[in-house]
Amino acid sequence: MTFIMRFFVISVLLFTVSAGIMAAELTFDRYHTPAAINAALQDFARANPVTTKLHTLARSAGGRDVLMLEIGPEVKNVKKVNPAVLAVANMEGTVPLSSEAALYLIKLILEKPDVHKVLTWYVLPCGNPDAAIGYFQKPLMMDPRNTTPFNDDRDDQTDEDDEDDLDGNGIITTMRVKDPEGRWMPIPGEARLMKRADWAKGEKGLYKLYTEGLDNDADGEYNEDGPGGVNIGITFPHLFKFFTETGGRWSGSEEESFNLIKFSSDHREIGMAFVFGASNFCLNPPRGGRRGEADLTKLKIPERFASFMGADPNQTYSMEEVIEMVRPIVPPGMEVDESMVAGFLGLGAVVNPLTDDLKFYKELSDKYKEFLKDNKIDIERLDPAPDKDGSFELWAYYHLGLPSFAMDFWTLPKVKEEKKEGEEITPEKLEKMTNEEFIALGEEKIEAFLKSSGAPANFKAEMVIDALKSGKMDTKKMAEMMKKMPQPKSEEGADPRDKALLAFSDKELGGKGFLEWTPYQHPTLGEVEIGGEVPFVHNTPPAEKIEGLLKGQVPWVFEISQKMARIKVGKTEVKPMGSSVYQVKVWVENTGYLPYPTAMAKRNKRIQPVVVTLEGDGFKIVDGKKRSLIQSVAGNQAASVTWIVFAEKPTKLTVKVHTEMAWSDAASIALGGSR
Repeated sequence: MTFIMRFFVISVLLFTVSAGIMAAELTFDRYHTPAAINAALQDFARANPVTTKLHTLARSAGGRDVLMLEIGPEVKNVKKVNPAVLAVANMEGTVPLSSEAALYLIKLILEKPDVHKVLTWYVLPCGNPDAAIGYFQKPLMMDPRNTTPFNDDRDDQTDEDDEDDLDGNGIITTMRVKDPEGRWMPIPGEARLMKRADWAKGEKGLYKLYTEGLDNDADGEYNEDGPGGVNIGITFPHLFKFFTETGGRWSGSEEESFNLIKFSSDHREIGMAFVFGASNFCLNPPRGGRRGEADLTKLKIPERFASFMGADPNQTYSMEEVIEMVRPIVPPGMEVDESMVAGFLGLGAVVNPLTDDLKFYKELSDKYKEFLKDNKIDIERLDPAPDKDGSFELWAYYHLGLPSFAMDFWTLPKVKEEKKEGEEITPEKLEKMTNEEFIALGEEKIEAFLKSSGAPANFKAEMVIDALKSGKMDTKKMAEMMKKMPQPKSEEGADPRDKALLAFSDKELGGKGFLEWTPYQHPTLGEVEIGGEVPFVHNTPPAEKIEGLLKGQVPWVFEISQKMARIKVGKTEVKPMGSSVYQVKVWVENTGYLPYPTAMAKRNKRIQPVVVTLEGDGFKIVDGKKRSLIQSVAGNQAASVTWIVFAEKPTKLTVKVHTEMAWSDAASIALGGSR
């Protein structure tokens, strides 16, 4: 090797080592700006050129690059053989911790070669950089919108009435002003907090509340048309809402969301999705209860179909009953399922998770809670935010048909209060009780429990006891229902979230999370007070907590990814039938925990079946298909394919099973002995 070549090789090695150190030096003792996140991704890519590839997914309305890092063994290949996991973070731009979690995930993936040896990872740490920059700018304010101009108040100007930092403290908080038409009043015993006055209790409102600012356009409204924009986190197709202030003109109207939709749809190898943000499907399975276009328990058969189905058009049927009616009238071999019936009857979109999918969500939720306990992560915190219509996590499940796991990493600690009589029962304790044990508590204690759990006023102890005795309800179902109910307000009317924020501010932040109400002379409102909750305090822990929170929670991603569906050739069997004819039977196994595909994917038909082919020379298929399709294989289960083949001479066949997102496999089969 010449001196010049040695110098070149050494230089490349030194650059690689240097870049590797830069990536390794990424620390989690502070929050990173969108620019710093992109710089870290570029460092990761330079330090790992063989296993990473940097994608510029979009350019935001504010001119910021939306970058995604690909990690895996096939970064040079356009067409992937191995499946992939997609992880996106901070789609609303208001959860800085979620971007840190994505960076931490990348660091762990690169430190653990086994997790990307036969699996591709696509990680997008900041899906809404225009909004994310708000955490690092002054004045501090939380706004999920990008910087696409939008005329909020439908006047002849756009983005003309923004919030203003009137007291000059670098933070946008709240103005309260005394007004005879006010609807708000201080909480008795805690005047810092406000609540809506309840006229039924004889309460009278004293204040009107405004976001801190001026009436810049002199239209009598305050801060109604600030800069931007569109909340990228709610611009995805499932349950997208038109004509909202932050949702955009249509689903995918923004480059950030459109290109992510396109990327996810084009990359059919993606077999699982994670969304780091404010909701959490790992703790709480996707919620149901949405009203769809059709009640699947009470379906009516149109007259034009009823006659040949043997149905009464004036009667209602369950989905299961309709499926049984349809089966005899479809061609042999055609699968009749909910998807086919829904399309047949024109029932519209599914809006609630399917029962078969909720089984694995609930099981994994229980395991996740144990995982958190083992990692000493306190689960005595406020519930994560519910998933939002138009969110990526819902679209990934309902439209892409993927196991979709939203994760949040911190909410405010619950305020620990002295338990009153009757409040010692919790949904967690209820879940472990038998019906008889709960009934034995008596009406008084059950009534107190229902009240403390936030049950509806008409949900009485006597009604619950009757339902338990009749078998219409059991303690497990009741506990599950109670967990989903919003926490009741205190007797004084304080919201649990507000109380938790105030307690956290006082205890952990030296009062800096909730500013005292301070008088201010407003040019149009007169005497006002400025103060209240500081933006981001409710969902963004102090920087010193970041690493501990991520270390104890992000590795759960690997636990889940190991449970992906994995399709393999299982047992093979050859039975000679005489005259050079053989029966060949192959079992196709799913050795993963999760089903292939999800029940939702079976319904929406997006994910292709397992393709099974029989290949080789010197044989002919007498019965069976050269290309067979297996629609689904449950987790840790198998399905079989059988052929009758003619092979005059000994030969070897190859059976191949192919999927786009659950690996592929092959096996050799000898007919008449090997040659």
